[in-house]
Amino acid sequence: MEIILVILIIIILFLVCYLFLLNKELNRIKKETDLVLSRKTNGLLHTGFPSKEVRELVNCINNHLVEIKSKESHLERKNANFIKMIRNISHDLRTPLTSSLGYVSLILESDLTEQEKIKNLKIVGERLLRLSELIDSFFEFSKILSNHQVIELDEINLVAVMEKAISNHYEDFSKDNRMIDFKTNKRKTKIKSNEVMLVRVFDNLIRNAYKHSNGNLEIEINQNNDKVKINFINDLFYNDLDVDRIFDEFYTVDISRTKGNTGLGLAIAKEFVEQLGGKIRAKKRKDKLTITVCFPLGENGR
Repeated sequence: MEIILVILIIIILFLVCYLFLLNKELNRIKKETDLVLSRKTNGLLHTGFPSKEVRELVNCINNHLVEIKSKESHLERKNANFIKMIRNISHDLRTPLTSSLGYVSLILESDLTEQEKIKNLKIVGERLLRLSELIDSFFEFSKILSNHQVIELDEINLVAVMEKAISNHYEDFSKDNRMIDFKTNKRKTKIKSNEVMLVRVFDNLIRNAYKHSNGNLEIEINQNNDKVKINFINDLFYNDLDVDRIFDEFYTVDISRTKGNTGLGLAIAKEFVEQLGGKIRAKKRKDKLTITVCFPLGENGR
């Protein structure tokens, strides 16, 4: 009987010590978690406590901490980019407006001939048209991001849609003695998509190539098995172009403004491609920029 009592006492003492150490370890984990969440440390939690459950708890907390840090970092970048976007929007809107006001003052305050006035009024018209395009682009992009409604999909001929988009830019390329070289390995490539959105994607990608290159544009449509790839290949003006950020909605760097671009064209293209179930990526090799759009084929793709 005495032996049993001694054993029970030892077990109770062991459990008391274990619970004491467990409580101490949990309090330490809690304090470390608070420190990580308050950003006083960038490390993760560690434990040497001999308990599988405690180690699993620490691993679970660490996974959540990594996720939280990733989201916070993403939010910080978004906030920084938003501030940059506001600054760029202010600059982009102010430039044509200031220029227009300058020409209006010149017309009103100077003794210009009728021909000179007409010339200056045409310049004012161009500046105001540019201002209108900027406002429309910003409005359209904000509407795209806030309006994820159900998209109506139909079976469409991708080649026909591409030819329609190319025709919209034929005159611009021709007047600069440039050309769009379009190739496809299959004339009837059908996908499930929305024609209006797809034309806009192709329009934006062709316009981007026109504004940021002096050479020709190569467009390739290649159907392979269950997917189709569309490549847009043009000369690369800027070697420091960041292809990892080229589709960022806030990537309105100075090189975008040098040719009258809002910096939103590729962001809109990316948003539309993803809403249509596709993928888009960019890569640069030597002096060439290649933007690739990939879509799954429709049920009757052929």
